[in-house]
Amino acid sequence: MPGAEPERPTQPLIPLDAGWLFLLSGLVILAAAILIPAFDDLDQASWSRDRAVAIEDNRRDRLMRYGAYLDALDHGNESVILSLSASQLNMIPEGRQPISPTMDPAHQSAAVFPLLEPEPPALPEMPRLNDRSLLGRLATGERSRLWMIGGGAFCVLLGVLPAATRAGRRGRTAGA
Repeated sequence: MPGAEPERPTQPLIPLDAGWLFLLSGLVILAAAILIPAFDDLDQASWSRDRAVAIEDNRRDRLMRYGAYLDALDHGNESVILSLSASQLNMIPEGRQPISPTMDPAHQSAAVFPLLEPEPPALPEMPRLNDRSLLGRLATGERSRLWMIGGGAFCVLLGVLPAATRAGRRGRTAGA
């Protein structure tokens, strides 16, 4: 028809290349496959460090108690000497009486070391890895992690491929 307008190619309102969607989803999958196991390793290392610090503090407290007891012995502290003579030699000075006399001295321990020991350290709990989402289980599984990395790399590859243009498609169909 002579009065008909020439056909205009229709343009989408927002031109969006599907390659960007593949690129972004591939990067997210790769990031999850790399970062989730790294965070697990960080949690494990933090737990080990906190455990070692608690044990070290307990040992330091123990050494300080033993050192203070030894200093008191070296300086001849009267209360320490009386305590040792009462517990080790079962000798009480005249005019003094034990606060809580024992029924049978044979059942009483003569060791002073349990009194010097600090309380056992409160160790932190191990991080729980069982309560995971599906993404967390896939990212930390042996085989599933490899599949995630491969799938993410494939999505990135699809995302960086050049976009198909309408002019290129028309040229191919016209020549065929």
